[in-house]
Amino acid sequence: VISALVALGLGFSFENLNQYNEQTEGIQDRLGVMFFIQMYYGLMSLSSLPIWRRDQQVFIHERASGVYGTLSYFSASVLTDLIPYRVIPPCIFTAICYPMIGLAGGGKWKIFLGIIILLNLSMSAIMMLIGVIAASNAVANAAGSLVVLFFLLFCGYLQNSGGIPDDFLWLQSMSPCYYGYNALVANEFDGIKELCITTILGGETLTSDPFTGKEILDCLNLGKLSIGEDIRVLACITAGTIGCTFLVMICFLREAR
Repeated sequence: VISALVALGLGFSFENLNQYNEQTEGIQDRLGVMFFIQMYYGLMSLSSLPIWRRDQQVFIHERASGVYGTLSYFSASVLTDLIPYRVIPPCIFTAICYPMIGLAGGGKWKIFLGIIILLNLSMSAIMMLIGVIAASNAVANAAGSLVVLFFLLFCGYLQNSGGIPDDFLWLQSMSPCYYGYNALVANEFDGIKELCITTILGGETLTSDPFTGKEILDCLNLGKLSIGEDIRVLACITAGTIGCTFLVMICFLREAR
């Protein structure tokens, strides 16, 4: 329900973007839509924080009693969170907002859907890891919120990637939002032949010569990696973080004696 409502709100706010291709709005609104998607799924991933904390003591006690093993509990918990909450909602979201906004055609909606599913999975996996290692729900919520903020800061929308100090590039390379955002804008802008920039001087509207979508991305230092590379990194972040969470549960969650 939430995904449908958000998709409708986004769709009505940015309805039929193609009508603005001869104005600056056509560029700005596309970039804004993709950033909103990063922010939405970043915030929604915070719901994964309490998954392990909620029943952690019960799990530790029952595992020690031999009721079930770590793998069984972990697999069941991951599947019941990831499938209904991290895969199905993006499908609903895409089905509603993609045609309303008028995003790239030619079957690119499938790539769009795959990217936001992987973004959702990777962000949720990171929140799971934070939730399992945090000392309390309060600590988990604070840490998770800060992580999401930093991920969004380095996604490429708020700050040009070319202007990030070298000492902070490692934060960018760790951010799923960086790869998700770049993949989404590349999927949207690649193939667009004419986008114009407009300005008003002395009451007169001036329009630039048309740019291709690729030229706009190059100007903004976006889309440096291929979409396939961004997708592979998101998949690796998801798998690696889930694996780390499993190892933490095996090695560090023990019943107090």
